[in-house]
Amino acid sequence: MVEPRPILGVFAGGGIKGIALAGAAAGAMESGYSFERAIGTSSGALIASLVIAGYDSDELAEAVLAIPWPDLADGVGVNSVPLVGKHLSFVFGMGQCSGKNLERTWRALLRAKGVRRFSDLPRDALKVVTTDLTHQRGVVMPDHLSDYGVAGERFSVARAVHMSSAVPFFFRPVPLRSLRTGKVALMADGALTSNFPLRLARSNLPMFGFKFSDADSLAQPMDIRGPASLVRAVVTASMRASGTVRGTLMDQATVVEIPADRDPLDFNLTPHQARQLFEGGRLAAVQFFDQLEEDAVLSYFRPKAADA
Repeated sequence: MVEPRPILGVFAGGGIKGIALAGAAAGAMESGYSFERAIGTSSGALIASLVIAGYDSDELAEAVLAIPWPDLADGVGVNSVPLVGKHLSFVFGMGQCSGKNLERTWRALLRAKGVRRFSDLPRDALKVVTTDLTHQRGVVMPDHLSDYGVAGERFSVARAVHMSSAVPFFFRPVPLRSLRTGKVALMADGALTSNFPLRLARSNLPMFGFKFSDADSLAQPMDIRGPASLVRAVVTASMRASGTVRGTLMDQATVVEIPADRDPLDFNLTPHQARQLFEGGRLAAVQFFDQLEEDAVLSYFRPKAADA
């Protein structure tokens, strides 16, 4: 039996399309790779946490496809008010959904692998990108938690990925109280800081990025008819646009592009649609790794400088 090749995985954000990221991660593992380290933002942080917690390809499929995804969009109370509920949720709740179901679900998934805090994972194995709205700065967890007087190794992984996934106006921002000042910082979607955090990747390990393909960037135009739909369009546009602009690091990285033409904030999908997203991501990854030439594969696994 061939020993899996250890890699560092960088997972982009994409809302509900993160199901396809899970499929791609499963496909990479089926192709003979193992995630020794991972960096994730938004929904990419959710998937990164599972692969570092120890989910293999079959377990990942079983876990992700068992999630009742529509239930994760747990609307706040005023959402039920006819006609103006969504607008009121922005004013009084700072978001349409609380995010509590999302965090509760991930806490259960991680605990099934014995993971509660960052200290339950190998050191530096997982990096989660989020955004401090209060102080207008990007935050990498657990590294930057010390800035708030919080012990990073004792911080909840489920809470960290919830923060990273708190898309503005859709999910409420997540409060983090500084133990130094006693003041609260509001944490939100890591995509506001970096939707594809390649620049954070510094390792001797071969690096593979997982992002959504540019092909869907002009697909599915949004019908904007009011404040709620305008906010939704702004948020989804920022998520899509940041993934369609190529930078120098992306040109240097080995990137697996995943087709997933779906509104990132449309959680109202059926189990069949969830499986389609997962299998689409899995197939894209398997095909990508199958097409790599052996010489190219070997070159990825030659020793590299830590700051390369």
